[in-house]
Amino acid sequence: PVLIDKYICGREIEVDAISDGEEVLIPGIMEHLESAGIHSGDSITIYPAQSISKNKDKVLEYNKRISKAIGIKGMINIQFIEYKDELYVIEVNPRASRTVPFISKVTGVPIVEIATRVMLGEKLKNIGYGVDVYKESEIVAV
Repeated sequence: PVLIDKYICGREIEVDAISDGEEVLIPGIMEHLESAGIHSGDSITIYPAQSISKNKDKVLEYNKRISKAIGIKGMINIQFIEYKDELYVIEVNPRASRTVPFISKVTGVPIVEIATRVMLGEKLKNIGYGVDVYKESEIVAV
């Protein structure tokens, strides 16, 4: 086997989302302060993302497509790199990540509760927080 890899020096973007198998709720789009390459567990996260160009719609679209393709019902964490206005998927984790408490607190969206209700069969549109990207907070949290 041969693996050809390329380092992309871009901005890292991260989302913790909830999928019910049809719809997705992204409580907030975060960005990492450091350039891509710092392990996400060691990075500093900023919400709402301050430097994302025009890729917020793509973040939602890719999240919907990936969640549906792998059949997620519950939490999903996706990490992206934005480089020269293009969006690349680095990693997809069908679980909670270290940023769930952070994004829950700063947005007021109870991610764990909603994900649990979805895993038990409820639909996002019936839970009361809407679908797609949740309204952005007026505060900036780091």
